[in-house]
Amino acid sequence: MSLKRKLLVGFAAVLTLALGTLAWHLWPAFQAPEHIEVGAKIGEKVPIDLPLRDSNGADVTLAKIAGANGTVLVLVRSADWCPFCKVELNNHAKITGNLRQRGYTLASLSYDQPSVLAEFAAGLEQSFTMLSDPDSKFIDAVGLRDPQYGPGHFAHGVPRASVLILAPDGTITAKFVSADYRQRPSNDFVLSMIE
Repeated sequence: MSLKRKLLVGFAAVLTLALGTLAWHLWPAFQAPEHIEVGAKIGEKVPIDLPLRDSNGADVTLAKIAGANGTVLVLVRSADWCPFCKVELNNHAKITGNLRQRGYTLASLSYDQPSVLAEFAAGLEQSFTMLSDPDSKFIDAVGLRDPQYGPGHFAHGVPRASVLILAPDGTITAKFVSADYRQRPSNDFVLSMIE
């Protein structure tokens, strides 16, 4: 076998392996998300007065931003390095107006610094409140820290991919926690959660 042919076969093998790995990693994202029961339960009140920061770095609480009927809170791993989170945030931004008409505020929450959130928010067609919980205090208070990342890991402190529907007093009226961080609920699913 000539050197050129060997190189071509080697390149094809590496390309096949890379595409197979990519397909394996992305395949769950195209499946219906599966819910797991962890963290605070429906009917429990969450600490909506915990201090958070918005994408401008201003101090804010969930109590202050709640709509007349409450808040749709989307917990994401990162608006910086998580491609699944970025897609989800872009998708959910499209229902901001619909939620507002129904009396809900759409907000996201991650461990990202406000500057990271501001950079991501600048590219959104429709804006919504993006909250920073850099010490994961709220994430821990609702029991949704992802346990697979220990101290010292760059993702230590990220939440499980989740959506919480909060009444104005902080009571969880509906929730979805994804069993796989690659699987996220659709806009229709989120809208059905508030009905």
